[in-house]
Amino acid sequence: MKRVYHALIVAAALGVAGPGLAANSEFNGAAEMARGDYAAAEKIIVKQRKMFANDADLIVNLATVYRKTNRADEARVLYLRLLKLPNEDLEMAGRQTTSHRVARDALATMDLLAAR
Repeated sequence: MKRVYHALIVAAALGVAGPGLAANSEFNGAAEMARGDYAAAEKIIVKQRKMFANDADLIVNLATVYRKTNRADEARVLYLRLLKLPNEDLEMAGRQTTSHRVARDALATMDLLAAR
């Protein structure tokens, strides 16, 4: 059985916008991220990562918080970590993807921005 995660904010950041928040958004910081409250989102995500350090959804969301708060180096570390973990199925805004695809796309976007 595959694990499916919802990461609305990352979907928006990668240009895959969708209509609703994840059902488990109170545990992954998505609702706070949607409101632009990155400090609150970070607190939730960091707390959850103490229990679920390798959870792809949490890693993606924390990396997004870091990107949105001008901490690209920290975000890059998390995306690279995702690539070392098993590839997991993700559902973002109703579209299927994988944790490795999200990480690769985010890193490529970051590299393009850094090159400018």
